[in-house]
Amino acid sequence: MRYDWFRPRRFAKRFVAGQVSNREVAYLMLSNLVFGSVIFYGAFTWANPPWTLLSLFEFVSVLIVTFVGFTRVYDAAGGDKNDSFAALFNCLSFGVWFWSTVIVWVVYWGVVWVFRYGIVSAYRFDKLALAQNLAAIGGNYDWLWTFLAALLWQILYFSWLTRVIPRAR
Repeated sequence: MRYDWFRPRRFAKRFVAGQVSNREVAYLMLSNLVFGSVIFYGAFTWANPPWTLLSLFEFVSVLIVTFVGFTRVYDAAGGDKNDSFAALFNCLSFGVWFWSTVIVWVVYWGVVWVFRYGIVSAYRFDKLALAQNLAAIGGNYDWLWTFLAALLWQILYFSWLTRVIPRAR
């Protein structure tokens, strides 16, 4: 991490001078993803109850998937040798992001609907050991489904990008 990352004018001068490597661009992109997760999970938004053990667990899980997934995408794109990594990543991300979001959240709401209103809604899940264990640590099925959806979305997103980026090279 360099000081000029936080000084856009200075960074712009260095960028124009051709002094920013592909790896540094990748680090900046990863930093954007990590910073977004910190803001999202840092109790600055509505997303999670602030600073619980479960929100910390979810945050760490998302960070691990982000680091591993982004690294795999970078390697699949050719790593340091690919001068167009940032362009490829950004251009291909939209379609992958869109369809990953549609798939995961349609499945999420389908599962939630089945449990709330569907055939299994009459079953008493609060008697299951999983529900009792979730309640003991401050969680519930809503948290579990959201946690699984968040992780599965990222896994699908990075896996899909890892498969499609080499084709565009």
